[in-house]
Amino acid sequence: MKKYDVIIIGGGVVGLSTAYYLGKSGQSVLVLDKGNGTDGCSFGNAGFISPSHFVPLSAPGIVAKGLRWMMSRTSPFYIKPRLNKELLKWGWEFVKHATPTHVDYAKDALAELSLLSRTLHNQLANEANMSIQNKGMLMLCRDEATLAHEIEVAEMAKQWDMGAKAYTPEELKKVEPGMKLNVLGGVMFPLDSYTDPAAFMQQLPKLFNALPITLAFSKEVTDFTLSKGTITGVTAGQAHYQADNFVLATGSFAPRLMKKLNLNLPLEAGKGYSVDWTTPTSVPTTSYILAEARVAVTPMPGRVRLAGTMELVGLNESINKTRANGFLQSIEAYLPEYTFDKLKNLPVWAGLRPCSPDGLPFIGRNKQFKNLILATGHAMMGFTLGPATGLLVKEIILEEKNSVAINKFEPNRY
Repeated sequence: MKKYDVIIIGGGVVGLSTAYYLGKSGQSVLVLDKGNGTDGCSFGNAGFISPSHFVPLSAPGIVAKGLRWMMSRTSPFYIKPRLNKELLKWGWEFVKHATPTHVDYAKDALAELSLLSRTLHNQLANEANMSIQNKGMLMLCRDEATLAHEIEVAEMAKQWDMGAKAYTPEELKKVEPGMKLNVLGGVMFPLDSYTDPAAFMQQLPKLFNALPITLAFSKEVTDFTLSKGTITGVTAGQAHYQADNFVLATGSFAPRLMKKLNLNLPLEAGKGYSVDWTTPTSVPTTSYILAEARVAVTPMPGRVRLAGTMELVGLNESINKTRANGFLQSIEAYLPEYTFDKLKNLPVWAGLRPCSPDGLPFIGRNKQFKNLILATGHAMMGFTLGPATGLLVKEIILEEKNSVAINKFEPNRY
């Protein structure tokens, strides 16, 4: 039986990025994934590469806003009420961290990680002949309070030289002359980028051809072999695989596997939806976020992708048509040409995003099993942070100096 240097469980953007950096360092790598390598959260997301998203999900005001949203069947946020010990613990930790103090604690780490990942995304794009649009991202706002908040975030962004700028409706007309916008104003974050995430996921493995990397799809890990406080192997299907180190990069499904090791990880799956409109009335020149509605708008080759909602409903990938319609209906208020009548019959994709209660990912070694490295909990930032996370995991395994500080991503913090 062949023994690998590293086995990576999970073939999404984090898993493949980790494989790439380890393979380039000469490590023999096996990637095991339960899917077929053509779908998942890494494929159907908005394709954002967003340094501007340095405010963690657990932020001031989000709890009160979330409670109001819970009352609406079409709001951008929903938690399915259920008597679940893990969910209750996660919710309590989320509430505890939704403070200005925590934002101050988390924002530097998130900004540095996302700026590193932006650089790595562009390097990978050059190497794999992929297209990244470094055109910035517009936060479009319809009410004064939201616009004031985004301008405040823009001021915060100056400490990382992001150069964010506020626009009036008249200025937005000059920036986006081909779009009808019904907004109070907007903020441009020029360092944000976007790409087609499915193209990224298809092109990245082509860089593996000359590297000691093996991809094994439709291989769901079902058990671990343990010896003296270490993991020695995993079982997937009818086969058993051995390695010196193991990386858990299974996104929202990480807690299910960790329970097999008698470990707990406070992680909730946040379901999101997206649709692709192949015959749009008009096409933006850059990506948008419709701020109050929490909807992302991304121009991609041959289509415009619309993405939104955050449903905490467990490991449930089914499509709630009412909630999907809710986010599609909200778009018309900002983009009058994007009417619900034109969008309502488009096929809907759903994916699960792994959300930590404090809005920070889990990146690092597990204290019980020293050869287990966690790489999950990125929430909506998984595609943005995938390459940087992969590089950090490589540095952790090879005991190299970390490219950015990782102490705030400590996976044993709960």
